[in-house]
Amino acid sequence: MGHLCVMSTTKAMIRGFSWNTLTVVLQVVIQLVYTAIMARWIAPADFAMMGVVLSMMGFAEIFSQVGIGPAIIQRKETEQHHINGAFWTALGLGLVFTLGFNFSAPFIASAYGMPALKSITQVVSTSFVISALGVVPRSLMMKRLEFKSFFYSSMVSIVGGNIVVGLLLAYWGYGVWAYVWALFAQNALMTIAMWWNDPVKIGWHKTQQGIRELLHYGVGSTLFNALNYAATKVDVTLVPLGLPSQQWIAAGWYERSAYVVSLPITIMAKLSDNVLFSGMSKMQDDVEKLRKMVLMVTNALSIVIIPISIWVIFHAKFIMVLYLGDQYEGAGVILQYLFVGVIFRTLNRVSDALLRAKDATFRASWIKVIYVGMMGLGTWWMLPHGIQYVGGVIALSTAVHYFMGAWMGQRVIGGSFWEVLWVSRYGWMIGAVTALMCGVIQMLHLSSLFSATLSLVLLAIMMVILVLRFSRWLGPASINPMMMMKKGKPH
Repeated sequence: MGHLCVMSTTKAMIRGFSWNTLTVVLQVVIQLVYTAIMARWIAPADFAMMGVVLSMMGFAEIFSQVGIGPAIIQRKETEQHHINGAFWTALGLGLVFTLGFNFSAPFIASAYGMPALKSITQVVSTSFVISALGVVPRSLMMKRLEFKSFFYSSMVSIVGGNIVVGLLLAYWGYGVWAYVWALFAQNALMTIAMWWNDPVKIGWHKTQQGIRELLHYGVGSTLFNALNYAATKVDVTLVPLGLPSQQWIAAGWYERSAYVVSLPITIMAKLSDNVLFSGMSKMQDDVEKLRKMVLMVTNALSIVIIPISIWVIFHAKFIMVLYLGDQYEGAGVILQYLFVGVIFRTLNRVSDALLRAKDATFRASWIKVIYVGMMGLGTWWMLPHGIQYVGGVIALSTAVHYFMGAWMGQRVIGGSFWEVLWVSRYGWMIGAVTALMCGVIQMLHLSSLFSATLSLVLLAIMMVILVLRFSRWLGPASINPMMMMKKGKPH
């Protein structure tokens, strides 16, 4: 019976992964088009200003929900009083944080010397209440692996918010406010669509009991996620503070480079948070199954992310100019440094999902404290020497964080730290071939467009041949993602 349960969970994860991958890929494609257009209608300094606001909001939003959503997902059995407690807690805290940021908006604007930040912060802060209303239906979707409903909700949100509201307002000359109202519309549409697709009954019965039973895990998850988020945003927040106002174009370069870096990280984060974390939570008592999943997913991620990251590093300047325009040519070298860290941030998602599923967030939080400290001190230390070196210290800090997270994750499930590192060798070998190929092509002194296109096509061909004809080269059956997918298909 237990074997059937595990197989059922695995198949549900495969279906969920398929729907969630479709969701994330479409989101990223739409976001890429949206950002490329907006970058030509909105000044770089405006993006730097929005980067500050969104960094603060994203960090505060983690606290505004005290991990209620993850607590619902991780809990083995969720009853009505847990749903009641989660909803009213999230809504109450959402109101508190919205009011708090409205009150603090003048001081934030004064600290950065940007009067426009006041009204922007006040509008964007409404997302606390809007997001709070959607916590319960979203979390229940994730818990049940109902990613088809999540797909429809996400598409309504991103198309309506970004494409309709954002681009129309930008075209009509609203500048940075086009970005602001697009975010507002996106949050509102997402919450409405979630309730439409998955209406949830809310009441008052045993609300306090539900809150108490969710709070222990929720507090640990909040601390863990807050530190993780702080580490990923501390550089974007500190760079504008450490640069004089006449160098805010450089701050805009850094913010947009960090945004491009965030795209693959966001993909992996959504897959790990939605599918991997949910699936691991369902099998949290089967330690052997968790060990195998960690190795298999680490191998799969390394095979994908390492060669792609190396290709981006070789063509970073061309990518920034093509994507955002000539005014971002100076951001190419920043992107090169930052994309080294993409490899380790992506691989670390496996350990993060494992630690959350095993309720080990309190124990692992000290790793996040070290990570935040390294990122913050390194950013401030390197900023006077050149903004590109900030990217270098970010990459180094991220690598150290990955090693610490992998070590802690294996301690929790009694696995081997060295085995986790060794399993990524297939990705590094493909990455080495990619680097050699890109280097040889660049030596031919072709145009940037032709060089990038040729190397990308050759990389794609190499990956397709590996997957379809030589999948056995991607590792033994127990950790080979292609063999596992074939095994998971119904006969």
